[in-house]
Amino acid sequence: MRVAITGGTGFVGRHLARRLVQEGHSVVLVARGLDRRDVSLRSIRGVHFVSTPTDDVDALTEAFAGSDAVAHCAGINRELASQT
Repeated sequence: MRVAITGGTGFVGRHLARRLVQEGHSVVLVARGLDRRDVSLRSIRGVHFVSTPTDDVDALTEAFAGSDAVAHCAGINRELASQT
């Protein structure tokens, strides 16, 4: 199964991604940008990274293409600058 994860580099998203890959699934990490907390995740076989904001419908449509499921883990856990 191919699973796209919004917020894929965040705390919940990256843990979900590792578990899915361990179970033999392929994963598309969808995130605003590179998260440097766990850079090794992007080098795991079966993981593909897509950098896009969650309000770009065309980019999300492309990122989700071919996915069997989407796990929506993106969220604002604290309000900073434009994230209000």
